[in-house]
Amino acid sequence: MNEKIVSADSHVNPPPDLWQREAPARLRDRVPRVESTPDGDVWVVDGRVSPVAGLSTMAGREYRDYKMRIAYKEMRPGSWDPEARLADMDQDGIWVDVLYGGGPMSYSDPELRHWCIGHYNDWLFELERASGGRLVGVPVLPINTVEEAIDELKRVAAKGARGVQVDAFPDNIGAPHYSDPVWEPLWSEIEGAGIPLSFHIQGPRSMQMARLFDPTPGVREAFISLAPMGISELIAQLIFCGICERHPGFNFIVVETGVGWIPYFLERMDGTFKKHRFWTHSIITEKPSVYWYRQGHATFIEDHPGVLLRHEIGLENMLWSTDYPHSDSTWPHSRDVAAEHFGKIPSEERRKIVYGNAARLYNLE
Repeated sequence: MNEKIVSADSHVNPPPDLWQREAPARLRDRVPRVESTPDGDVWVVDGRVSPVAGLSTMAGREYRDYKMRIAYKEMRPGSWDPEARLADMDQDGIWVDVLYGGGPMSYSDPELRHWCIGHYNDWLFELERASGGRLVGVPVLPINTVEEAIDELKRVAAKGARGVQVDAFPDNIGAPHYSDPVWEPLWSEIEGAGIPLSFHIQGPRSMQMARLFDPTPGVREAFISLAPMGISELIAQLIFCGICERHPGFNFIVVETGVGWIPYFLERMDGTFKKHRFWTHSIITEKPSVYWYRQGHATFIEDHPGVLLRHEIGLENMLWSTDYPHSDSTWPHSRDVAAEHFGKIPSEERRKIVYGNAARLYNLE
């Protein structure tokens, strides 16, 4: 495989001093900072402490060496340093990394939230410039209010954002669910901006990342196994609540979800529409799968059933990724994994999955 490859879902772990080095005086004691403890580094944000997640930087390690707590000095510098990152990408045979976030992204105070999220998003643009366009960051939109989300969308779109991301379940932080009409202006703005909106996995609604630290045997494995498919609730609401129908130019991506489960879920949604649209007074006019094929996309890492079912999922709807530097990453063997997954399918189909679809969505040259 000599063609260009795009990882449509890779990650950054912000440098530990990202927010400290330019914080205004009034916020300096409140913005995120890293402190060391005997168990590993922690983020301190406005007096709240949370562990630096070890699973966010396990790429290249033996599975037996995975751990939940880690210090920044143990991380690969490619997590945040563009020169080191490009070297790791070259080793892995990756042309472009589409970058999703790491580090603190939840802030209860509006002023702190505005500055910290804006500063993080601006850093993503710095990475893109420093990499010559090989690192494409996906800015975060705050979803505490629709007004905040739209303001940051307009700001980053004006700076050239190729996509944006929001949490999948706003009701987890007390905001209305996306089925609420209050979000309608956001869908209009996204459609007008002509860039895709991403929803990264975070576990099913109301299942918090804290479960990764639950000592009860099996709870952590159950959470990790279930996390990709929890996003199906969001897909169903984007479609059944009429968002995709009202906004045909709105493209969405569910990230790190895998794809092998999608054909069943499309059939399930279509069956629901066929049997239940009358008594539920459905507000959509086409089968749910129509909207998926027109507007929905999903990324995957290793998914042999998905490759076999690629035509049912939609060749235009699948995007491959390496998930560097997370624990599910295929680095530094991503070319081998891609060859093993796609070596027996037609070259044009392979090209769409590993390059073409991402290039189209993110306007990559």
